[in-house]
Amino acid sequence: MNHAQDQTGDGSRPPDSALIRWRAWPCESCSGGATPLGFLIRCIVASKEVPELGRNEEIDWRKQWEAALLLGWVQSCPHTQWTETNLPKLDEGSEHLVLFNGKTSEVVKITRQGIYGDYYEIIEGRITQFDSTPAEYLLRMRWWDKLFSVAPNPLGMTETGQIVSRQQFIQGDPPEQEAVDHFLSEAGLLAVKQPYWLWKKVDSESEIEVWVGDARADNFVSTNGEIIPIDIRIWGIPISMKIN
Repeated sequence: MNHAQDQTGDGSRPPDSALIRWRAWPCESCSGGATPLGFLIRCIVASKEVPELGRNEEIDWRKQWEAALLLGWVQSCPHTQWTETNLPKLDEGSEHLVLFNGKTSEVVKITRQGIYGDYYEIIEGRITQFDSTPAEYLLRMRWWDKLFSVAPNPLGMTETGQIVSRQQFIQGDPPEQEAVDHFLSEAGLLAVKQPYWLWKKVDSESEIEVWVGDARADNFVSTNGEIIPIDIRIWGIPISMKIN
């Protein structure tokens, strides 16, 4: 599997940096004002039925299909071009390669190839994990911004379908888990399985339960007396599903 840091460069860059080649979302004129998420939703609504597959196989199919739609959309705009960005590595995990832009004091995140995060459901009392699709990844950013107002901003996509986003670098200290739990409670979330860092909030207006997972202290930072999430999982479940 090729990741962002494996993409070709001049071979002279230092080992603690990464070169990414990416392209911004279409300009407003070409997109008609649509966001990446709005574009995908429009395609999904207009699409034919998905193949009859098992749940995980269907998710894999949707990931590839949605990524291909986004990549085609990105390439359709004649007013943008492919850009190469070479930045120092800040961190990397199973979901993202994280770079640092010292000029703008921003963190640049690139999803791993074919990986757009994950979400959990409680099935027969057990937490079960499923992969997210590009649309669900973009929806995560929207809910993140709605809940906490500090979400990463998706900028575009690489040639291999990785989503590139940026987020202001926040200088601070690791908080205590107790402080994080209090912060989530003050934000109106209820603990579902607190020892597993799983919370939810009911959005009655949209009839959605917004779930927050991986709410561990090391995914937050404490700065100027505030707790700020820097890497969390967020997804929605229709209230009609009655997930407990």
